[in-house]
Amino acid sequence: MQNAGMILYILFWGTIAGGVWTAVSRGSVLDSIAGYGLKSVLFFFAGIYFTASAIKLWLGEAGSTLPESFWDGEGRTYLHYGIVFVVVAAVVIVLMRRLPRSYAYHFVHIFDFCYGTVTAGALLLTGRIDNRMYCTLYVLALSAGLAIAWLSGRGICCRSLVDPKEAYTNWQDFRKSFWRLLPFVGAWVVMTGIYLPNELYLHNPEEFAGNHRMFFAIMLACSLTAAVLIILAILLFVPRRLVRGAYLLFAGIGCAGYLQGMFLNGELSALNGEEQVWQAQTVILNCVVWIAILAAAVIGGYRSRAVRNVLKALCIYITLVQIVTLGWLVVTTDLSCESQNAAITKDGALEVAAENNVLVFVLDNFDSEWFEAIYHEDGSILEPLADFTYYRNGTSQFAHTNPGIPYMLTGAAWDDGTEDYFQSAYQDGSYLEAIAAQGTDVRVYTELNLIGETLWRQLGNYRDTLPVQYDCARTFWTMVRTSLYKTAPFLMKPLYEYYTSDIKAMTYNENRWSIDNDKLFYDDLVKNRLTVSDEQQSAFRFYHMRGPHAPFYLTEDLKYEPTGRASTMESQGKGSLKVVYAYMEQLRALGRYDDATIIITADHGQGNILGTERYSGQPDRTSRTLFLVKKPGEIHESMVISEAPVSQAELVPSILDAFGLEYAAYGRTFEEIPADEERVRKYVDIYDRHRIVYSIDGHAADLDSWTIESAEYE
Repeated sequence: MQNAGMILYILFWGTIAGGVWTAVSRGSVLDSIAGYGLKSVLFFFAGIYFTASAIKLWLGEAGSTLPESFWDGEGRTYLHYGIVFVVVAAVVIVLMRRLPRSYAYHFVHIFDFCYGTVTAGALLLTGRIDNRMYCTLYVLALSAGLAIAWLSGRGICCRSLVDPKEAYTNWQDFRKSFWRLLPFVGAWVVMTGIYLPNELYLHNPEEFAGNHRMFFAIMLACSLTAAVLIILAILLFVPRRLVRGAYLLFAGIGCAGYLQGMFLNGELSALNGEEQVWQAQTVILNCVVWIAILAAAVIGGYRSRAVRNVLKALCIYITLVQIVTLGWLVVTTDLSCESQNAAITKDGALEVAAENNVLVFVLDNFDSEWFEAIYHEDGSILEPLADFTYYRNGTSQFAHTNPGIPYMLTGAAWDDGTEDYFQSAYQDGSYLEAIAAQGTDVRVYTELNLIGETLWRQLGNYRDTLPVQYDCARTFWTMVRTSLYKTAPFLMKPLYEYYTSDIKAMTYNENRWSIDNDKLFYDDLVKNRLTVSDEQQSAFRFYHMRGPHAPFYLTEDLKYEPTGRASTMESQGKGSLKVVYAYMEQLRALGRYDDATIIITADHGQGNILGTERYSGQPDRTSRTLFLVKKPGEIHESMVISEAPVSQAELVPSILDAFGLEYAAYGRTFEEIPADEERVRKYVDIYDRHRIVYSIDGHAADLDSWTIESAEYE
């Protein structure tokens, strides 16, 4: 959960304020002190939360949730806000004391109900509540609470909804009511918090770094806690007349979600950062189905005991089926996958050799078009690149990270007959073996699943086992989001999209390399700094970094922005370059910069260049991979720009040449490609359910040079 510290901080002050108010108004309390105390805590929590949200709204962070607004909060930030919270709570208590006791008493109850209704509804419909929405919802709940309390106080209406003696579940009936609600709420909780998360894990164990036993324990414990809290919230804050509607709504959502996940979804596209769009008629029909199910559950259940019994039976059935299915999956799934505990570590990432260093920085998804836009806007970004040659007419072999990284680590050619490029690329080994054979220390920093098993054990930074720990809160909320993405109607699915990086972020080990957060690499550089190894005379380093790949978590001033919204592609692109610049600056200080071969590149440029499924013609935009190359002893007054028609095919020969090894079998180096050479290059887009082959006959920046050679869609 994003910066849960602020939520807990507000809850702390809300609890104190609620306790004070309960104590000073004790004489007017008609129900139990404990019950009214909890309602008072919610009342003050909501008000203090509103205060913080209103401040952030005024400061221009309307689109962020309150926790997101405090992503860079410091200790003094909490101190300053704490003073404001104390003042606001004191003023509210003083004002409430001036109201008639019965009016103030009823107002707390009715406000809590209104507040809970509008916030729960907003969360259900939008998936998140930003500062602007929260302030609006709070004002609505406050206005409704004041009006209803005033009307009920004069006996005009709503008396039965606010008087705790008549309206709310009493403590004597809590146990009976709890068990009555459990099947209806439990079905949704089991599906969303236990079954679907574990199903995702057991079908994709290689994507999860932590062990399943701990994962299951976290999801089980958090889900059971959530079920209890949901039921208690319904019984405590929802008037008795509306409790039935609340649990029937849960039953309807559970049944509709089960139907959505089992039958209505069809095939969902892979979540790769690109927006998935469904046809309008599909979305409308899907919404109609959901509305019909919810209406039948709530309206029919209110009117008929038979309908309630049927819903109860369905909920129990869904729960039991999923429990049995999950048990079968646990028994039949092989959880001995080696990559589950193996990892690529940071070992040696800040260590260079005494003499020959070849350093490759792969800034994921960095397109030359974006690079040019960045330096045209801010020319100072080029100053650290004065000794580099920029090949602006460069293309990658592939459109996506996998198979882009395997190609960069093997140089294996692709042809139309290749069915599984990853396997075929690594089956004959890697050029890195030849580099390591001459005594060079070889270390590759990327994701383990992008490296073939034949290469793992040859790397100095590979570990068979690397224990990781789960972030319990992040794990639970991330997996709930994956479940909601599967069970939500098409209209709401975009609210719950998630990425592989979200799954990886659930676990942590400070020594594991991350391609999702360049800030970690930068922090290590600043804290520990580069060193020169006396034992190594030659070193190869391959640093796979996030670069300007969406979502954008890094700012240009090298701050980590966890919401993925406050930063931009340009800002993150600048930030990733500055991480490399910091590395090079330390390399200079060690006296190892001049003799080093440094290549700043990307695994691919813009990946999605075709907006429509066409079999021939041109794409909608070009894709040019970033190529910045500095050879040993190369010194310029400013960055040299080359128009040579290069591609990733020249990467491996250039690396081998830097180590003095034979490279002719792999092709030519970057500098061996003449600027005026007429050359046809290939660009292959293999992803999800399509394979498109492009030909580039001319300058890669010219869209007219691009043609679709062949296209296959499943």
